[in-house]
Amino acid sequence: MKNKLLKMIVFASIFASLNISAQQISVTMNVFKPLPEVSFAAFLTNPFLESTPRILQIAISPQGETVIVKGAILWRKLDESSFEELLNFTTKPFLSRNFYNDDFSSFDGIGIDESNTSDNLLEENLKKGKPTGTYRIIVEVYDENLVFQSSATEDLEFTNPSQTLSIIQPEVDDELDLAGIYLSWTSVTGVSEYIVRANVRSDKNESLEEALQKGNPIVNDKSVGIKLNVNLYEIVDREIIEGQEIVVQIKGVIEGPDGGDDVFSEIVNFKIAKKGSDQTQDIKTKFNDTLEELSNNLKDELNENSGQDESDFAERLQDLMDRIANGEISFDDLRITMEDGRVLTYQEFQEILEYLRKNPQLLTNLNFEEK
Repeated sequence: MKNKLLKMIVFASIFASLNISAQQISVTMNVFKPLPEVSFAAFLTNPFLESTPRILQIAISPQGETVIVKGAILWRKLDESSFEELLNFTTKPFLSRNFYNDDFSSFDGIGIDESNTSDNLLEENLKKGKPTGTYRIIVEVYDENLVFQSSATEDLEFTNPSQTLSIIQPEVDDELDLAGIYLSWTSVTGVSEYIVRANVRSDKNESLEEALQKGNPIVNDKSVGIKLNVNLYEIVDREIIEGQEIVVQIKGVIEGPDGGDDVFSEIVNFKIAKKGSDQTQDIKTKFNDTLEELSNNLKDELNENSGQDESDFAERLQDLMDRIANGEISFDDLRITMEDGRVLTYQEFQEILEYLRKNPQLLTNLNFEEK
């Protein structure tokens, strides 16, 4: 009986010592801060490619143990209280070690067994052109039997909208005339050049990002210097066709000692009106009618107070009317620019014409520059 009792005590002691010496696998996560918004935006697009910006390190100890890592990125929009899941992933089993987010697809990297992405939330992020709100990165470590070991969480906040690059015109779903595709955008401090990329969205099932990045773009990353507006028709690499849906994005290049950063606008989609469509024809008719009425009002004004300068001015205006009437100048050939180089939309010019029609005495000079 004593021998049995002694054996039980010895067995229990050994079992207890084994439990005490068993070491749980732990994980820590280090996000490299301050984190540039542009780097995190590129990371969100595909977090685990080798070319992705290196933004975090995951350290697992002890090393050399077979583990499986599960992770997720959650997003809480500005002024909202709850998080939504952008993506999640599960790795294949690997020997624990320290690694970076871009190690997942390297030659001797860590294989991804499964991943899921919310396409709608990702596209919403890309449309904003920059990270906004709070992003929560969660990493969980399991042993080879999928028994949970430990986890690490990091919240990243992007709440300062001061460096937003936004497209002013066109607006989403605008319908524009082929000759009137004018882009304008906001200024961002520190940008050395703005680059335009545009493409055709031929399939409604394509995301705006997919349409923008596919091959043979109509504007292939064309630099326009530090201008804040451009006529898209003047920088195209291939023909734009009526009826097409176009997607466009502006990139601002900020130079720096480490290669600098890029800031991106949201992606805007718009349509090219077909000639003869009701909308385009209405604009042309209203434009011609308003210009003719302005000419008549101006003639009446000059008859009351005529002079050589006024007469010359009337002749130039009449010449414009005649050239439009005989088809030498078409509605689509007209470009109207301000002194600062900003191109007016037809809607803006129409409003000016309407005002001058009512106040012809304010129109004192008229110049044409043929292209």
